[in-house]
Amino acid sequence: MSFSGPHAKRRGAARGVQIDLTPLIDVVFQLLIFFVLTATFQQNPSFRVKLPKAKNREVSAEPKAVVVEISPDGVIEVDKKRVDDKELELRLCAAAQADVSTAVNIRADESTQHQHVIKVMDAGKICGLERFGILHGR
Repeated sequence: MSFSGPHAKRRGAARGVQIDLTPLIDVVFQLLIFFVLTATFQQNPSFRVKLPKAKNREVSAEPKAVVVEISPDGVIEVDKKRVDDKELELRLCAAAQADVSTAVNIRADESTQHQHVIKVMDAGKICGLERFGILHGR
């Protein structure tokens, strides 16, 4: 936008002042792109996810695996024996000492709170286990 020059008064008097909007539009688009790329979108937690049942009944051959079952109210069983948090960690650490490539297969009820699954995974990570699996319902 320039107001200097020999025709500035005449052009301004006849048509009014003209403002170039291109830089303003460029800045607005840059801000829009910035906010779209940096925004975190929250998922609506108001719906329930009911896990589907697998049609394939084939169980993978996993010779070195510890099966951890979690009930809907958070009760944990390791290889069909009920355990508390301390004993869970002891059993997973014992499995890790026997073979660090041991997998932890988690079978959780579809209404089990996610925090209980994370608790089992954290206990396995503390013991040095790296392989985790989720077993489907029957």
